[in-house]
Amino acid sequence: MGTRHGLRMGWAIVAAGLVAGCAALLGPRTIDVPQAQLQGAVERRFPIERRYLDLLDVTVAAPRVLLRPETNRIATEFEVLVSDRVFHGQHRGTIALNYGLRFEPGDNSVRLTNVRVDRFDIDGASALLRQPLDRVGVMLAEQTLNERPIYTLRPKDVEAVQERGYRPSEIRVTASGLTITLLPDSPR
Repeated sequence: MGTRHGLRMGWAIVAAGLVAGCAALLGPRTIDVPQAQLQGAVERRFPIERRYLDLLDVTVAAPRVLLRPETNRIATEFEVLVSDRVFHGQHRGTIALNYGLRFEPGDNSVRLTNVRVDRFDIDGASALLRQPLDRVGVMLAEQTLNERPIYTLRPKDVEAVQERGYRPSEIRVTASGLTITLLPDSPR
């Protein structure tokens, strides 16, 4: 009888371990985010208004998101309004960027990373104004947009994922949106 009791206890421990480690046994899962949902998340974070050196007021608005799955990056074009505080002129144009995405577990946000300026065009800007505007465009991208959160997971969504034994991990750009990989959470 003692051997049977020991075997039952052993199986109970194995079964409990399997249930507790179920997420690890099942492996990674994914969540798909369609391009339209990503576009909406980016739009909600704009416009951005900044003043540079008390000389220029810059407004960045109306993002248009394009997916680049071949490089695992996103390209976005924005409308730009630059107001020159010295000569009181206004210039409209566009700035085109590309960037990667990363998940920040500290605040459960999806952030822009490694932001690069592809193009910065200002309509009607003189040659004298062109060089400072180009510098502002690069500065705007690097200082204002790099590591900027574009989406934050709701606490109830994070809790639901964690209750199932997972945590968000890699973000991949696909032809139709994003795929977020959920990995089994490591035991604490």
